[in-house]
Amino acid sequence: MTLHDPTGFSINPLLFVPAAAFPQVTALPERHTLPGAELLVFRFANGYGAAVTRQMSRPEDSAFEFCVLDCTLPEPQPCFTTPVAASFRSGLSHTDVHALLMLAERLPLHERCVQANAALIHEEF
Repeated sequence: MTLHDPTGFSINPLLFVPAAAFPQVTALPERHTLPGAELLVFRFANGYGAAVTRQMSRPEDSAFEFCVLDCTLPEPQPCFTTPVAASFRSGLSHTDVHALLMLAERLPLHERCVQANAALIHEEF
């Protein structure tokens, strides 16, 4: 559904849905709107990230889905090898997701990042 304001511009009503905020997470997410949902993609300095989906039609206490991402690849991919989340998690509250995001952001440096750093030590510039 698209609304039109008096100046003739189209307005997407999803733009007025308040975005889920996670103030203690230092990475700013990429925000994507999906039909009936909002997708936030976080990329952390440790080589990991997270995909958070908020289903607009669900109650706030179970509206969220969470997945850890491997962000060392050209396109982030789901990662199920961390202690944060061994699978996709759904039916989560905002508080649950906030805690998982903080854990994912504090994971040790991804093994590929460790290997890349070690390789750079031996390079001459």
